[in-house]
Amino acid sequence: MKLNSGTNIKQLSQWIDEWQEQLFRYAYFRLGNRSDAEDVVQDAFLKIASTTSAIANPKAYLFRIVANGCVDSLRHKSRLKPLEERTSATIPSHSEEMEAEEEFRRIERLLSHLSEAQTEVIRLHIHAGLKFTEIAEMLEEPVTTIKSRFASGIEKLRQQFIN
Repeated sequence: MKLNSGTNIKQLSQWIDEWQEQLFRYAYFRLGNRSDAEDVVQDAFLKIASTTSAIANPKAYLFRIVANGCVDSLRHKSRLKPLEERTSATIPSHSEEMEAEEEFRRIERLLSHLSEAQTEVIRLHIHAGLKFTEIAEMLEEPVTTIKSRFASGIEKLRQQFIN
């Protein structure tokens, strides 16, 4: 059964098995909320399933959809709640979720000192586990630019710890 001109159910199932965890981890560290991250990832898979055109790199396409979904979600929430409330999610019922939220807040504080371009590359490389070539393709930037953003961002983070 075909979902669209380039994707069948078996292929979509394989992509979900292969990339769902990476996509969720990336979305969670962007949003700081499990439910919102799950929604964004689910929407990405629904979108790729309903796309009618052929997709050259489905992994890059999915990460771009998730990145855009995270931005939209944050933009929508920022209109509804003050920033402090947005970054402090409700008290989770499990200690693992509490630790993950604390880690999210700590990472966000560190990354807030970097440019958005550097932050995005660091998130995609570290949280999502993407290679620099995959990030370059996704962001439609040269690999050297991506590597430079990553290196300069990491260097700025190191300087924060030295000072």
